[in-house]
Amino acid sequence: MKKLICMMLAAALSMTMLAGCGGSGSQGGGKSGEEKEVYTLRIATHYNQEHLGYASLTRIKEELESKSDGRLDVTLYPSSQLGDYTLTFQELSEGTVDMALIPIPSEYDSRLEMNFIPYLVNDYASMADAFGPDSYFCNKYTEIMSDLDIKWLGTYAEGMIGMGFASYPEGYNDVNDTSTAKANTLVRAPAIEVYNLVTQDMGYGATTIPYSDLYTAMQTGVCNGWIGGTPQLNYSDFRDVIKYYVPYNVFVENIGYMMSQKIYDELPADLQELITQTFMNEALNSYETAESADGDAIQKMKDYGIEILELTDEELTAYRNHVVEVTWPKLTGNIGEDILNELIAANS
Repeated sequence: MKKLICMMLAAALSMTMLAGCGGSGSQGGGKSGEEKEVYTLRIATHYNQEHLGYASLTRIKEELESKSDGRLDVTLYPSSQLGDYTLTFQELSEGTVDMALIPIPSEYDSRLEMNFIPYLVNDYASMADAFGPDSYFCNKYTEIMSDLDIKWLGTYAEGMIGMGFASYPEGYNDVNDTSTAKANTLVRAPAIEVYNLVTQDMGYGATTIPYSDLYTAMQTGVCNGWIGGTPQLNYSDFRDVIKYYVPYNVFVENIGYMMSQKIYDELPADLQELITQTFMNEALNSYETAESADGDAIQKMKDYGIEILELTDEELTAYRNHVVEVTWPKLTGNIGEDILNELIAANS
């Protein structure tokens, strides 16, 4: 009887262990069905469920699940539910998070800051050439991310970055304006070197203020304006404090679709291809939605009473040429001279 009881306990323990080794998205495994193996995947993002970026992930989820005939089971985690973007990036590298749409932390490799090159993109129409699947940027990012055990799936473009001002920016349309008034116009820039450099090279004073304090800083006159947000963000978060917006379009606000290389490598080849195509299609779609989203936000700002200080083509070209000539050479320390030169050649 004791021997029979021991055998029954051993069998029960074995069944429990087998159940615990079933498909886990974070492990890239699957659970056996009668006819197919199902792979569970988790996608993390910092966007909330109202954002266009999250909407792109819902389309990706539907596409992956339907076109895989149910072999992919995808769950979305918005609003940094799986941790902030720096933690998520690390977990992608370790294989404990499967996929993500997040900003790119450059502390893991300074060459990743090539996505912050000012005026890398001239207009919305050139986004696909700059970031698309055949671009130098995409190929180089794929290489750099591979060294970090991350599969690069595409660049998501949210919009173009200008400057919002609480007070009138003297000389805003003249890159050669060296007046005291313009130099004393303090523009808050993120704590990223290139933002401070380009702000100063455009003729403004640059200051670093925590984002959480920015609204109050403009309201109380600690700074006059800020750089770092699209028209959408200027309208949604700062419409009650800014009175002017200048569409300099210095940067493309962009983040990345990424996947753990470890998880990707464990998937069948047909599912790998489906994933890469689906994400890249949404990346390409974002370049079109960025233009319409920015346009809608600019119109909302106008309707709200914010004055849009437009630049002529000649004025905008002058800013771009000045930044390329003056600011770009200062960026080689982080991304390397070779990459900078190759970027210039690819986007000239």
